[in-house]
Amino acid sequence: MFDQASFEVVLGAAAMAVLAMVSLVLGAAIGVYAKPSQRTNAVIMAFGTGALIQALSLELAYEGAERLMHHEHLDGLTSWLWVAAGFIAGGTVYYVANRILEERGAALRHPAMAKLYMLNKKRKESAAILSSLSRIELVRSLPPEEMEDVLVCVQPIQFSAGQTIFKKGDSGDALYLIEKGIVSITMGGDRRKGTKTLAELGPGESFGEMALLMGEPRSATAVAKVDASLLRIDKEHFDELLERSPNLRRAVEKLNSQRLVTNVEASKGDIDADQWQRAALANIQRLTRSEEVSMMHTHVTPGAALAIFLGAMLDGIPESVVIGSSYVSLSTFGFTFLAAVFLSNLPEAVASATAMHAAGFSKLKIFGLWGTLVAAGAAAAALGNIFLADAPATTLTLVGAIAGGGILAMVASVMMPEAYEDGGPSVGLATIAGFLCAFLFSFV
Repeated sequence: MFDQASFEVVLGAAAMAVLAMVSLVLGAAIGVYAKPSQRTNAVIMAFGTGALIQALSLELAYEGAERLMHHEHLDGLTSWLWVAAGFIAGGTVYYVANRILEERGAALRHPAMAKLYMLNKKRKESAAILSSLSRIELVRSLPPEEMEDVLVCVQPIQFSAGQTIFKKGDSGDALYLIEKGIVSITMGGDRRKGTKTLAELGPGESFGEMALLMGEPRSATAVAKVDASLLRIDKEHFDELLERSPNLRRAVEKLNSQRLVTNVEASKGDIDADQWQRAALANIQRLTRSEEVSMMHTHVTPGAALAIFLGAMLDGIPESVVIGSSYVSLSTFGFTFLAAVFLSNLPEAVASATAMHAAGFSKLKIFGLWGTLVAAGAAAAALGNIFLADAPATTLTLVGAIAGGGILAMVASVMMPEAYEDGGPSVGLATIAGFLCAFLFSFV
C-alpha cells in the first residue's frame, strides 16, 4: 500500500534527481550568458568524467555484483556475467538510439557529436565531387591531402544546349570538369572552312586546364552540345590555394612546364583513380567555422528540438533511474553518484547551450528544453523508486547495469572526446582528480 511514508520516500528520490540535474539549467545559463572558455569547460567536464567513471565502477558495477553474491548467493563469475550483460545491453541501446536521433537533429546537443556528424556529412557530400575529380589526370596528379582545400573552390554550374561556355581569346579564368553532357571544343576558321571541331568531350573529361595554369587567353571556343552539368574551379580561388599550400604550388609549377605535361600523358593509367579518391576523401578532416555554422543552421529542422530533447533524455534518464532506485532515506543515501552526475551535467549543458544558441535556437527554447528535462528526470527517479526500491536483487542489479552501460557509452563517445578536443592532454589530470575525489567520498 502506498502510504504517507512511501510518498515521502518517492518525493525524496525525485528531489535528489532534481538536485543532480539542476546543473543542466545552471550550465545552460552559463553557456548562453557567461560563455566560459573552452579550456575551462573542458577541465570541468574531465573532472566530472572521472567522478562518473568511479561511481559507475564502484556504486553500480561492483556493488551490483556484491548484491547478487550476498542476496542471491551467486558465485563471483556468475555475478560478473549479470553485470556485464547489463552494461553491454545498456551501451548497445544507447548506441542504436543515439544514431537514430542524430539523423533527426539530436547531434546538436553535444558540440563534439555535432562536429563529427557534420564532418561525416561533409565527407558524404564531398565523395560525389571527388569521384568526378578523380577522373581528371591533371587534377589527380595533385596530392590527395590538398583536395580538402580544392573542394571549397568547386562550383557546380549548368549550361543549356548550344550555350557558349567561353570563346577563343577570353581570359583563362577557370577549369571545367564535365559531370553530365557533351561539350564541343571548336576553332573558328575562315569563311570557306567555317568552324572546325577540335574535340567533343564527355563526362569525366576536363577542359580549360592550361589556360588556368598558364594564365593565357583561351585558344579555342567551348560550347555545350547538349544540356551539360559542369564543375568549375575559378582561377582566383585556385591562386589563393597556391598562396596557402606550398605542396599545391609545387605541383602546379611542375604541371606548368611542358615536360610535366608530357609526363602526365605518359603516366596515364599508373595512378589509380579509386585509390586517389579514397586518399583525398580520407583527408577531409575538418570544418571551417563558416561551414560549421552553415551546416548547423541547415541541420535545424522542425523536429530537431524534439530530437535534441529525446537525445538529452537518453543521456540523463538512466542516471535519474539509478538515483531513484537507490534512495531509501536522506541519512543512508550515498551522494557520490549524485555529485558525479551534477558535475558531469554542468559542462555538458554549457557546451550544448552554446552550440544550440549558435544554431539559431532561442534562449526560451533552450531553457525550456533543459527545464523540461529536469522535470522528466524527477519523474524517472520517482518511478525508479516506486518500481525498483524493493525489487529483487537480480532485477535491481540488472537495471542498474543497463543504466550504467548507457552512461558509460555516453561518457566514452561524447564527454571524453569533447574534453580532450577543447582542453588537450591536461584533461587527463583533471579526470584523475575527479576519480580520486569521488573515491574519497565513498569512504566518508
